[in-house]
Amino acid sequence: MRSAQIALTFLCLSLTSPSSALTQEEGVGLVLAGGGARGIAHVGAITALEEMQVPVSAIAGTSMGALVGGLYAIGLNSEELREVVENMAWDEAFEDSLERDSLPQRRKSDDYDYPSSVSLAVNNGTLSIPLGFVQGQQVRQIIKQLTIDADHINDFSALPTPFRAVATDIETGNAYIFSEGDIVTAMRASMSLPGLLAPVEHDGRLLVDGGLAMNIPVSVGRSMGTDRLIVIDIGTPLRERENINNLLDVADQMLNFLTRKNSLEQLEQLTEKDILINPDLQGIGMLDFEDTQEIYRRGYEATMALAEELQGLALNDGDWATYLASRELVSPENPVIDHIAIFNNSALRDDIIRVRLSQQVGKPLDREQLSTDMAEIYALDQWEIIDYDVVEEERGTVLQIRASAKTWGGDDLKFGLNFVTDLDGGSDINLGVSYLWKGLTDLGGELYARTQLGDTIMFSAEFYQPLDLRSKFFVVPYVGYRDYDVTTLGPEYDVTDPTGIWRVRRLSTQFDTGWNAFNNTQLRLGVFRNKGEYRSDAEFGGALPEARFDEGGAMFSARYDTLDNAFFPTSGAFFYGEYQLLRSAMGADEDYERWQAIAQGAFSFGDDDRNTVIVTGRTGQSVNASNAPQNYFQLGGLFNLSGVSQNYLSARQMAFAMVQYQHRLSDTSVLPFDMPAYVGASLEGGELWSDRSDVNSGDFINAGSVYLAVDSPIGAIYLAYGRTEDSQDALYLALGWPFLNNQLRIGR
Repeated sequence: MRSAQIALTFLCLSLTSPSSALTQEEGVGLVLAGGGARGIAHVGAITALEEMQVPVSAIAGTSMGALVGGLYAIGLNSEELREVVENMAWDEAFEDSLERDSLPQRRKSDDYDYPSSVSLAVNNGTLSIPLGFVQGQQVRQIIKQLTIDADHINDFSALPTPFRAVATDIETGNAYIFSEGDIVTAMRASMSLPGLLAPVEHDGRLLVDGGLAMNIPVSVGRSMGTDRLIVIDIGTPLRERENINNLLDVADQMLNFLTRKNSLEQLEQLTEKDILINPDLQGIGMLDFEDTQEIYRRGYEATMALAEELQGLALNDGDWATYLASRELVSPENPVIDHIAIFNNSALRDDIIRVRLSQQVGKPLDREQLSTDMAEIYALDQWEIIDYDVVEEERGTVLQIRASAKTWGGDDLKFGLNFVTDLDGGSDINLGVSYLWKGLTDLGGELYARTQLGDTIMFSAEFYQPLDLRSKFFVVPYVGYRDYDVTTLGPEYDVTDPTGIWRVRRLSTQFDTGWNAFNNTQLRLGVFRNKGEYRSDAEFGGALPEARFDEGGAMFSARYDTLDNAFFPTSGAFFYGEYQLLRSAMGADEDYERWQAIAQGAFSFGDDDRNTVIVTGRTGQSVNASNAPQNYFQLGGLFNLSGVSQNYLSARQMAFAMVQYQHRLSDTSVLPFDMPAYVGASLEGGELWSDRSDVNSGDFINAGSVYLAVDSPIGAIYLAYGRTEDSQDALYLALGWPFLNNQLRIGR
């Protein structure tokens, strides 16, 4: 069962080889157990069997064994399987999401409002939980690509080597044996570790990992009519007392009990004619895919150690050549598609799917392009699983696209916390919640509402409505309220004689029209009308002026985002720029311009891209604007002149630049809830000026930081020390996007 977990990843890893030149009654059955990354040993064992020219007439596998066995059964040899294993990106199989660069801008924007990657699903107004942490979109497509040459075979006995896969009926606890149907479904169901991978619905049953019912399917192998069995047991041994120290260890031990108990029952059915191979996998865990070569070696050596016993099953050179020829799978040419049928149970139009399919009626099926198209459709985040089948009907060859809506509901409730504190009194702490209603219109309209309390108080709502099937064009009406601090320190006043702090409050309405030029580029043009005020919040050197203000005008914004990770990028670039033209004819108190921009680029080097250089620049100007706090930009805080208190400096003109070096300390995990750790340092320079004519890069305040960071499910966490050239320093604890500030609304 636990094998399923890794099996899942290993899915792509799949490997195997030989098959039968003997008749089934005279031949040898191969039984492959589940066991996660430990299942790589199956590949080594199969390689040894091939070298000894031992044929296999039938295969039965569970979980990881089903993946390896299935690939072997369709004709892959050990060399091909080993190549798959060694080149496999293990982490991709445990994810539903695509690489961030492939997501539409609307989904990339989700990252910036709140740092947490955890959200709750809502269905008909109630909280809902999916059947698995991972739904298996990526897993299924990886398996489908690997088994593409056999997708026309429904009878598993008609494969080059007859094959059976074992799953568990979660309703009854009984084993479910796949002997026909879709081999992708059989493999996927066999490795559906409960809680991690969602169950598979098939034949009126809800199927999970086969290890729960039969981790070593000896009886299934026996039932396939072979004379003898070769059984490879890679099961994880029970933990000893000193290795059971927490809740996860206890849960892992319970799973071991379940699989080991039914494994022993199956092993008792072995006879003297059967051969049991037990690779020495001491110290190898289910998720240790980084030890691929070592696991492979142990499987190979354990099998070669039984060479004398296995040699009696070997074929001579001539019969072995005949056997290998019998394993070659003749795959038909890609069929010509006569019709395309879409089965979509979501609120969105079928045409939204159809317009994203490049496949043309009357043309041969282009599987590679179809896979790319389905990834684009899945990235819209409206469906649980998207898959395809090619079936023969009276009207001809039909390409069926099956888009299954999320059974737990498509709305997202998300709680967020972001803060920066210098542990010496300066801080910015905010707690918020957002709600995203998806699929409100058949073109994909969605409503996004957000509430935040803390140093920055915020309420906002916007309705995003695409205007075409490809969501190239859209409109966004917005209303929001923001209440935040602005200090009077810095270039506007003598820093040694602080005057005080204003509280700026602004009620905003805006209507944008936009163009999603590409997945990574979005342009907006809009009009806005704001009403606000600034009031004294703290006075240190005399009374602060107070006033109301009106703003109105037109705006233009551009966004470009190809970062592979919003907080800890290793590649890609980000740009957001916004220009506002305020005019009295549109409700503003005065005529002026205001613009701001942030840009960032990242590139990596070294083994496994562990070393990254990140370059960041920010600027903002209020041109011909009154000297009032609603027109100020701010600097100060971690990665915003580290060493200076949060938002300590403010003025109408601002410029900032930074270079970071970052090194990843931890290895990449195959699990979707990875928490990589980093160490890094930054060199920074920035300044603020009152008037545009004063702007001079020679005035920059230089600063820097060193930090430890963790990319956690609740957001990026930093522990850092910052210092300026004039010996201002601060120790920071931060959660969230480091460049978050009161003016920069780059989220949605």
